[in-house]
Amino acid sequence: MPVENEKSFFKFSQEIERELKNDLKKIQISGEHISDEISEEKYRELIHWLETTPKNTVLRITPPINNSDELIRILRNSRAKEIDDYDFSIFLRIPELIVVSRKNNSEVDNNSGIILQSKEVIVDALCGSAVLRGAPVFAPGVMGLTSGSKIGDVVSVFADVSGACKKGFTREFLHPKKYLGNGILLQNRSSIFLDGESGTGVAVNMIETISGVPQISEEEIPRGFGLFQNFPSIICTRILDPSPGESVLDLCAAPGNKTTHISFLMNNRGILIALEKVKSKIEKLTNQCHDFNCRNVRIFCFDSTKSVDESQVELKKIESGPPFSRGVFDRILLDGPCSVLGKRPQIFNKINHKELKSFVPLQRKLFSAAVELLKVGGILVYSTCTVTISENEGIVAWALKTFPNLELTSAREKYETFELDNFTVSPGYSVDGLTPDNALKVLRFGPGSDCVGFFIASFKKKR
Repeated sequence: MPVENEKSFFKFSQEIERELKNDLKKIQISGEHISDEISEEKYRELIHWLETTPKNTVLRITPPINNSDELIRILRNSRAKEIDDYDFSIFLRIPELIVVSRKNNSEVDNNSGIILQSKEVIVDALCGSAVLRGAPVFAPGVMGLTSGSKIGDVVSVFADVSGACKKGFTREFLHPKKYLGNGILLQNRSSIFLDGESGTGVAVNMIETISGVPQISEEEIPRGFGLFQNFPSIICTRILDPSPGESVLDLCAAPGNKTTHISFLMNNRGILIALEKVKSKIEKLTNQCHDFNCRNVRIFCFDSTKSVDESQVELKKIESGPPFSRGVFDRILLDGPCSVLGKRPQIFNKINHKELKSFVPLQRKLFSAAVELLKVGGILVYSTCTVTISENEGIVAWALKTFPNLELTSAREKYETFELDNFTVSPGYSVDGLTPDNALKVLRFGPGSDCVGFFIASFKKKR
């Protein structure tokens, strides 16, 4: 049976919807808050954008590969059958960036040729989002599999959009579900579901998806050659612009993608401190730095809100670890905990109001610590992977009011020097405490951008 036009499922809970609409009402145009009608329109635009899939797959190359042509050659060899359908874009100003896209990518065109299968696999929302971004189906993400399915069967893959599917489900799933595409089953039920728990490895190799995004797996990239990384995350480190020989602090470092990028830009010279509060994330951070040969990184499991040495008895060496003396870092990256509402595509989001409201106080604490640790003349980059005004422009407005020794520098001007015509970035919103001129200095990746939602602001410490 051919696939019909894709149905829209995604929505936030009523309390989150209300909070986001109120958040949008903070926007000012010519000094006046926008109307309810405009905020409602912006909310609908946001929801539609969040549930759609970016068309590009973005990779960042790392040492020992310093030439994007080498990784492209590797990908071409692994994708020989489909290579004519792929475009590879490289950029003179950011040579470590590779963007892979399908030629003439269109969801309507892709859907027209896909046929639903009698056997189905149900995956959770997190797995479903990854599949639409080009990943295979891994066993831990599988919730249900039609009884009688065998290895080698072509199956239709659906995402559970309400969290209703129980692990090990065997029948047709009649609750709301989002069709993702078709794939070949690589494991049987017993290996996918181990006594009610999850197995390991790839369970379904996707052969076609409704998003049409290039299907490239991590296994196709030799370890240490490169990694998948969202485009704004790469830009974030480039805005920080670390140099060899400097002292740099990554306040919330796990899983280490930005940490390894900073080390790469420093040519492994200088000192890079990576802090991570959650002990269970330290192993992945450590492995990431090891894989990419980051020799100038020192990793500490520590609460970054407490990273300032209040005693100030003597000036400590940075290498000895936190807490640190005041004013010792040339550059600081604060890519802190946030509500992660910029993730795309979103299929099901269960964030609650209490969680959403918890991030701003934490972000302010981390920001305050960063300002104290920064040298005079040093650069602080603040970023999030969310779309709320409270966690983005709201933090910038609060920072400029709270710390008169900070100057908002133009991340936008630096971004424009990268000459990245493929990606659209929006100005920030003007809100109370953030003038239109300053709003133009920040980077907001939102509706209209073919990437995840993200926000970047850059500050310089004047005194």
